[in-house]
Amino acid sequence: MLKRSSKFFLGLLVLLEMVGCNRNLASIQLLEDLTDKNIGVYMGSTYDTIVEEHIEGASILYFNTYSDQIAALKSGKIDGFLTDEPLAKEILKTNDGLKVLDEKLTEDSYAFAINPNRKDLQIAVNTQLQKMKNEGKLQAMEEKWMGSDESKKVLEKYEETSTSKVLKFATVSGSSPFAYMKENEIVGYDIDIIRFICHELGYRLEVIEMSFEGILPALQSGKVDMAGCSIIVTEERKKSVLFSDPNYTGGIVVVVREE
Repeated sequence: MLKRSSKFFLGLLVLLEMVGCNRNLASIQLLEDLTDKNIGVYMGSTYDTIVEEHIEGASILYFNTYSDQIAALKSGKIDGFLTDEPLAKEILKTNDGLKVLDEKLTEDSYAFAINPNRKDLQIAVNTQLQKMKNEGKLQAMEEKWMGSDESKKVLEKYEETSTSKVLKFATVSGSSPFAYMKENEIVGYDIDIIRFICHELGYRLEVIEMSFEGILPALQSGKVDMAGCSIIVTEERKKSVLFSDPNYTGGIVVVVREE
């Protein structure tokens, strides 16, 4: 009886400690509430620079996946993490207890990154993007992939071609709604666009999944021709790769816990 009571008492202490920890998690309502807090950033992104510019005294923790950041946020290891606004909306759809702060940290342009030696490809892609804008096709794709109707989120189908021209396209499948896995296939806004462009230009598309930090080196070395997965155009990145015209305009936000 004594042993059983001791175990029960010990379990009760652990439970109370867990409850106490949850009560002590920081309440974040404004960006300034993140001062001196732990902030998560995606490995290989420019989010760490943005944290340093906007959040005073923050300690930066790096993660390889958004699922790891979400788990760290819910457990209290971090008090917030940065991501693109469309990705944040997708995260909130499947994760209760999280919210996005109202204040947006940046206003950014998103585009395809291109092998620095493929100026010809950059020109051809930009021509197709302009055509898509003029015909309303780009806007239709944005509404489809950024919208809430999951039944509409399917890739357009094209006749297979026997062309010898191959476009090697790098992406990160954890970048919903730009690129993500659905029924064992990589789908998303950027994927839909590049499939259409390849069809118009007579390329056979080869999608190559890799880590985000590996994309720029792969483009520079010629391992891949293009990349797309919510890639933000920055002056620093322009020094090493080419960019298409922007296909989306958004910004960086902070995901935090709800009270």
